[in-house]
Amino acid sequence: MTLLAKTSMFLMGLLLLALQPIAQPNFPQNPQEAEIIYSDLVHFIDAYEELAADKDTIAVLNALYFDRGSAGLKEFISRHQLSPEMMKEAMAADPERYALLPDFLINIHEVEALYHELMIEYGKVMPEAMYPPTYLLVGANRGIGQASLVGQLVTVTRPVDSMEKLKKLMVHELSHFQQAMAMGGQNYVALYAAPDNMLGLCLREGGAEFIAYLAVNDVTQRSSLDYLENNEDRLKDQFLQDLETQNKDFWLWESLEQSEHPSLLGYAMGFKVCKHYYDQSSDKTFAMQQILKMEDAEAFLSSSGYFER
Repeated sequence: MTLLAKTSMFLMGLLLLALQPIAQPNFPQNPQEAEIIYSDLVHFIDAYEELAADKDTIAVLNALYFDRGSAGLKEFISRHQLSPEMMKEAMAADPERYALLPDFLINIHEVEALYHELMIEYGKVMPEAMYPPTYLLVGANRGIGQASLVGQLVTVTRPVDSMEKLKKLMVHELSHFQQAMAMGGQNYVALYAAPDNMLGLCLREGGAEFIAYLAVNDVTQRSSLDYLENNEDRLKDQFLQDLETQNKDFWLWESLEQSEHPSLLGYAMGFKVCKHYYDQSSDKTFAMQQILKMEDAEAFLSSSGYFER
């Protein structure tokens, strides 16, 4: 299955969720109570070590990883149709990256300390934040991170060798959770099924990038932001043209399968719009509330002034 097909299945899952009532969760609002859960990583390493002696990869992964999954892993499996077969294929395709995971687990207490420091910094930027747990998961060698109503779901195979990447990913996804709480879970999910939703999606991702920038002074899509800033006038024009036709190929997840330019440039464009809106606002608290709620994407874009000549 191609990456684009998997992404389409994920978005279809969100569409189905949009048809169901979503209850507001209740998690700690003290960053010192934020929890990082890595039991799935422990279980994967159990399976990984067992595979040194037992070559029945599917059976081992099922028994030691999938069947023992946390609430976070079960949510991830449901969203992405993750299977032992997919895991086996990914492990065979990139064994060097999976080989880094045992050492990552050995140093997990350093990761925990970094996480708790990060949450305290996040609380300074987002004093009204809620802190669902962050689940560290092992997936099919894709750098997926996402918010959910059970907590942040962060696959570690891609950021396993970079704590900076992991930090940015965790705060980006936590920021999506704050968006969902500000606008209501039902409204948050509904955007994915809405017609002509390109602007709303870019601003949502850009808002999460902007909050990550305030918390850790960087964004998850650094190469995309650099590329945008080096080609800003041209890409502004292209963005407005593509909004007219709702062509997401250059900007969102459809761009992941090309190599001509950095992918996910919509994240960077959304970041620039949100940052411009925030910087020119005299009431930063109100500005942040608007970035989180994003009730009217077109009105927000207009009021940001980012595209004014």
